[in-house]
Amino acid sequence: MEDKKTQPKSKLYIYNRARRPLVEDFICSICIRLLILVFGLIALFLMFFPHSTESQIEKRKLAQFPEFSLQSYFSGEFTKGVSTFYDDTVPYRDSFKTAGYNFKSIFGLHTEDEVKMINVKEVDKKPKPIETSKNETSQKPAETSKAAETSEQESQEESKLETSQMGDAEYTVENGIIVVKHNGHYRALELFGGGTGNTYVEALNHFHEDLGDSVKIYSMIAPLASEYYTPANYSGYTANQKEVFDSIASRLDDGIVSVDIDTVLGYHTSEDIYFRTDHHWTPLGAYYAAQEFAKAADLDFKDISTYKKNTIEGFVGTMYAFTEDPNINNDPEDFIYYTPSNLEDCVTEHYDQDFTDMSEWGFFCDVGDPQHNAYLTFMGGDEQIVKVKTNVKNGRKLAVVKDSYGNAIPGYLFGSYEEIYVIDMRYFDLNLVDFVKEQGVTDLLFTMVTYSAVGENAEKLEGLRTQ
Repeated sequence: MEDKKTQPKSKLYIYNRARRPLVEDFICSICIRLLILVFGLIALFLMFFPHSTESQIEKRKLAQFPEFSLQSYFSGEFTKGVSTFYDDTVPYRDSFKTAGYNFKSIFGLHTEDEVKMINVKEVDKKPKPIETSKNETSQKPAETSKAAETSEQESQEESKLETSQMGDAEYTVENGIIVVKHNGHYRALELFGGGTGNTYVEALNHFHEDLGDSVKIYSMIAPLASEYYTPANYSGYTANQKEVFDSIASRLDDGIVSVDIDTVLGYHTSEDIYFRTDHHWTPLGAYYAAQEFAKAADLDFKDISTYKKNTIEGFVGTMYAFTEDPNINNDPEDFIYYTPSNLEDCVTEHYDQDFTDMSEWGFFCDVGDPQHNAYLTFMGGDEQIVKVKTNVKNGRKLAVVKDSYGNAIPGYLFGSYEEIYVIDMRYFDLNLVDFVKEQGVTDLLFTMVTYSAVGENAEKLEGLRTQ
């Protein structure tokens, strides 16, 4: 019997064997052409479609095309900058990111960078008191405060104090931020790991030493929303901010007034005092804080019923960018802000960071894409010194030193001060002690969120005093 190995190959086998390389070459050629077409279309897309300049989702300006120089070219910085530019400024960047998030959410997909716990640890946290008397929420007895006489909220606050902790709730953790589902809506919360506030205390005490009793200094630190809305089944992972505020207040000089708004906001947790989709408090939350400041400073203060209510629908703030959670993006809220009745009688001047170049326009601004940028309604942002001249004639002038939380405060004080200066601690090039003296400021308010008071922003305060 003839061995199969020695049998001659069939013509069909020989044909297929000879034809296979041709088929493989054809398929390879088609793939190469398709890749060239795809990359060519991408190149044309990047070249001829307008590049994004700002990300509304990420709340930042995108990379700019680098300037060419021989030094930057041979060092590699120029080509690196070109690569960064094209990567960062893809046309319709936000639309592509949103589509990507939604696509992954449909299939339950999460990358390692999207869902993980960052800097989250079990911390000691004593429960906040459930009942507090009215006098404990104010720096001054009611009979000595003009604001107490004009506020209709006093009787309501006297009768109730909302609990400052939610019950158990469904949650996930996205990029170190807890996302809570409660009462049919999603809320994103920044967790707080604690801090001493030593730098903040030292800076304010130094300002008091430099200014003496000629200027009244106030400290008003705003809690993060996690102080009130963290689910009970996750409360052990965020520190009690009230304890930090009390510690800071106990170490400030006697001449500095510490305004406790943590307790006051606890009366109103059933109201919309913090955004669900943004890291700021709402203008309503800022109103209750401004009201408590007015009591401490013994100011005339207008009830919120005298303000005009303005609504921007469909607002989705910074928490979408922070979490990349489609639930936040798909659950927008109303941005409601309030304008004072004497607004038309006030003049708002915007200066650069050294208080020279001036332009005159409103304190409340119309902003592009208000569904994402609504918080810029207040002064258009942080990077200017803003001066407001009101129709009040009481000789009192206020300087507000703040982070972005403080942007929502001054509008409630147009009926309380003759002049108001708004200064962001991150964007001020002058010596603050000299500035306060030169402008005849009588009241100096430091107001910022917890993170700023115990974090890096507090370091800038001492620089304002010495620069």
